[in-house]
Amino acid sequence: MKALTKISSPARRRRLPFPSFGIDINFCRNPQCPLFAVPPDPYDNRGKSPGKVKPNLPSGRVIGSRDEKTFECGVCKQTSIIKNNHALVEEYRRLRGRFRPEGPRDCCPNEACANHDKSLRDHPDLFRKSGRTAKGVQRWKCKTCLTSFSLGSRIRRQHRSNANREVLWMITNGVPISKIADFTGLCPRDVYAKIDFIYDRVIDLTARREAMFEKVDWQKAGRRFATDSQTLHLNWPNRKTRAQIAVPHICTAHANSGYIMAAHLALDPEVDLPDIEARMVAAGDFNVPRAFRRQARVWSETEFKHHLDKITRNVAIHPMEAPEVDLGLQLPHRGALIRQDMVQLAHAFYLRRCLGKGGERFVFVLDADSGLALSFVSAFAAWIQAGRADVVVVQFDKHQTNDQRNMLVVEGKAALELATGVSQAAWAALPAQDQIDLTDAAVEGLLAGHLPGEPFAWPFHTKSEPHRRIRIITDRIGMAQDRRARLMRLATLRSVDAYFHKVRSNVRFAARPGRTPSSNDRAWDRHYLYNPETMMKIIEIYRFAHNWMGSATTKETPAMKLGLARGKMRANEFFE
Repeated sequence: MKALTKISSPARRRRLPFPSFGIDINFCRNPQCPLFAVPPDPYDNRGKSPGKVKPNLPSGRVIGSRDEKTFECGVCKQTSIIKNNHALVEEYRRLRGRFRPEGPRDCCPNEACANHDKSLRDHPDLFRKSGRTAKGVQRWKCKTCLTSFSLGSRIRRQHRSNANREVLWMITNGVPISKIADFTGLCPRDVYAKIDFIYDRVIDLTARREAMFEKVDWQKAGRRFATDSQTLHLNWPNRKTRAQIAVPHICTAHANSGYIMAAHLALDPEVDLPDIEARMVAAGDFNVPRAFRRQARVWSETEFKHHLDKITRNVAIHPMEAPEVDLGLQLPHRGALIRQDMVQLAHAFYLRRCLGKGGERFVFVLDADSGLALSFVSAFAAWIQAGRADVVVVQFDKHQTNDQRNMLVVEGKAALELATGVSQAAWAALPAQDQIDLTDAAVEGLLAGHLPGEPFAWPFHTKSEPHRRIRIITDRIGMAQDRRARLMRLATLRSVDAYFHKVRSNVRFAARPGRTPSSNDRAWDRHYLYNPETMMKIIEIYRFAHNWMGSATTKETPAMKLGLARGKMRANEFFE
């Protein structure tokens, strides 16, 4: 009996993941390539007849295995790791969903009532007066369900509402939670309840006020942004382990005003790790590359345990040092770390949404963090093609001492004097615009023969960014030399780095971990947080206070400089 002839399945096997809600970022991400942002053929055509392959789709190659599957462009040969489009959309929608304005307060409180979302101001015929409260506040009654309610301050039902202002000031000025309880006389539970209340107000106000981004005149306010990330730490809830969980904190600052457009932690406090693990096992995610998984946004429980084992491998604690604790690893009761590439991509897409649909041309200055530049190139690909966006990467030596930085500043001033022919004494007397024009002209001369897209060593050192190296990711042969020089001069991360310094100084748990010989060289701080959700709330509260409230010495808040506010927000306005 003859063996049956093998017939290949008509189903075509995909080598690239499916788009999600119209978003697909798996293309050549090299802006200098003619195939930049052109979707490649998503199917594996090996063994197929050439007549059945669409010739108008670029091919390229998918190489690697498991989680490191990479797409290689067929023209420029640049490679980029394949990303999970569904995970990107899932994280982006989570970030967008955080800022939802509260419904009207002057409405029927009965959620089952048809008048629940109908404001008393807009629909006065649906309600009638129903006496007054003991404090003389007008009461109203819904004509449909006869539920009574009164209008008044949002804090009228709060225990010791007079402490709200003190708690807000303390958590944004370096006072740890335990000391807040001591100073205010509140128990820790009430302190956390007030943080929850303040966070809810921040979310409501942010949703309402940042909707005004549509009215910002970016031509007047400035079209340059700086993006960087810092590492914050959570205490591991086990004295036996004594480890810190590193949580990336990515921010984008408006360069001219210092307004923090977006600040996101690579942390989702609403996720349960055991639940994610069960979903991944059920879907068979551990058997496929990460780009094709159903759950690719957060770390799984198995991956997180492996990471914890790795960072605590050399930690040695005597059995008698902490005998009362469980020797097993104790995972957080709630919350999961988000993969760094997903939070970077979602952050870039969120920023694109904030900037609206105008025709302005923007400049994005980025730190040289792994994957950050490609995330912005992916999110703003259409803008880059239309000439509406430039992406610049900056790298500098962060480990110079103060004396070394001062020495480099002297060298930079000498280099500037040599390049411009203007003495240092005469330079100080020049108007600011003349200094800018002379600097750009000097940089143009230094860029002669410089290849597009290659790093450029900035010769005029500054104290904040010594040994700066600049690379224009969106550089191209047709770019005018004066624009290239101007981008080099504007490539600085000072605005976002200044905010990070304020976070380190004014948020107690954000301080760098201290290591001492008596602690067995372990990084540990009793003021670090154990609850991931509290970390997220305090970071968002501080961002709002920085943007809108400032300090006693602040003359103009970033919101005022950006044109979103006429004056500083006062505490009584915040808590009304």
